[in-house]
Amino acid sequence: MPELPLAGMFSWLTALFSPLDKPGWFWLAIVVSTLLFLGVMLALHQLSPAAKKWLTIVCTFLAGLYFALEFFWPTTYDAALDKRVNFITPTLEPVTTFVAIVGAWTFGLGIISLALVHGKRLFRRASGWHHSLAFFLALIAMLAFGFWTKAGSSETAGPAAQAVYTTLFRGVMINLEATMFALLAFYIASAAYRAFRVRTAEAAVLMIAAFVVMLGFVNFGVAMTAGIPKDSWWAFFRMENLSFWTLGWLNMPAYRAVTLGVEVGALAMAMRIWLSLERGAFFSQEK
Repeated sequence: MPELPLAGMFSWLTALFSPLDKPGWFWLAIVVSTLLFLGVMLALHQLSPAAKKWLTIVCTFLAGLYFALEFFWPTTYDAALDKRVNFITPTLEPVTTFVAIVGAWTFGLGIISLALVHGKRLFRRASGWHHSLAFFLALIAMLAFGFWTKAGSSETAGPAAQAVYTTLFRGVMINLEATMFALLAFYIASAAYRAFRVRTAEAAVLMIAAFVVMLGFVNFGVAMTAGIPKDSWWAFFRMENLSFWTLGWLNMPAYRAVTLGVEVGALAMAMRIWLSLERGAFFSQEK
């Protein structure tokens, strides 16, 4: 297979995002990358609002154009990779790695934002400051024992660190999540009660369909029509069969229609963001 045109021009991307095996080079790369990031951020803050706006527009368009070209550009078969590729495909992995790195930075910015909000509330002893204190304690504990456990071997971390991390993760966080979703069930039941109040014909149809589906998944509902033979011509009226028919033949087409509409709307929104036609908080503040 002939070499893909322009493929060698992007080889530096693969080298840039390749792992560094030597510890010294790794920490040097961390320091250089951090200094470079701070320098770029300081330089960007010196730009005028109009320059920031157009820089955002250009970067957004180029980022979207890259993935669109990689997907739609004609491909040729590569026997070594056993797949069809174009001249952009070799850069897909390092660029995806770069996107993951940017995502990690945004995750860090989110933590910094939460720390600032809760820090102000904690120092001012504002209403609910004890919740902010719990946030910092949980954050520091999970970070400390998480890095201590994952950074080294089990001998280095010790069984105590592993036990504390397991207790915090499985014994506290997972149980708190289960409790939160269990409390949400009461709000869902309240909303269902308000939705099932039969005031219109549509509400009556909704209530009947909901009862049929629910009765088809509980033993009581199945027992109601258990006397109908499974191999008879009226076995359709068994509650479990009615439930599956309602889900498969009535609910599924409506669900697919709604999903298709949501996907079309998401595509339209993506095009608006890509072409910078969507004016969010950033563009509304820039003059």
